[in-house]
Amino acid sequence: MRSILKTTLLTSSCLITTAAQAHVGIVAGPHFSNTTSIVELSIPHGCTDEVSGAEDTIRIVAKVPSSITSVHAIDAVFGQATAVEADQGYNEITWVKTAGTERDSDTQYYTVSFRGKLPDAIFSTVFIPVTQYCLNDNDQEISVSWDTETGNHDHGSSGTANPAPSLMVMPARAPGWNQYTTGADQHLHDMSIFDDAEIVWWNDEAYSSNSVTQALIEAEGKLTLSEIHDNASFWVKY
Repeated sequence: MRSILKTTLLTSSCLITTAAQAHVGIVAGPHFSNTTSIVELSIPHGCTDEVSGAEDTIRIVAKVPSSITSVHAIDAVFGQATAVEADQGYNEITWVKTAGTERDSDTQYYTVSFRGKLPDAIFSTVFIPVTQYCLNDNDQEISVSWDTETGNHDHGSSGTANPAPSLMVMPARAPGWNQYTTGADQHLHDMSIFDDAEIVWWNDEAYSSNSVTQALIEAEGKLTLSEIHDNASFWVKY
């Protein structure tokens, strides 16, 4: 471990780019526990109608769970936002497309956002179900609901039909090495949540999104870290 630790002190981490996804998702992160954050949702496609094809989005409704507190809606280029507190344990935010800016077809990429305080629960997944609405050629409203919540072992991966947008609540960090501990019955099966780190180390396994660092890990005969179990203490270098 020592030789890799020394090397990573001299090796800068590479920038990570994320490809556009076909489903509604969270634009960027990280999002830290017990802090106020702006959560931005991406709307890459409109609704698909069997007769008319892909239609432009005219309204977006997000259900922000009560685990996110002090929720404030943010107006977007897409249109103005309103927020109401619902009885079912969430805040509902609606963005309505500015009148006169509707498109004839699905040609635009939209983003909308809100501000809220994230829960004090590191490595937890927060799902934000979203429904988008469109008008077809017959002026009939059609919609798509992105509301399927996956298990913690999946973290809202795109392998699920109509997955709800989700974010991982990350712990606070400092430059250099940080020690974290997973909770009871808490498993991390998606190392991409550490893609902005230089290296993650647990037991005798390590992971890095930096190809140079990953090559060093493999050259030293270390196993590639692919999951971290519950009640595990591990190290992350930022």
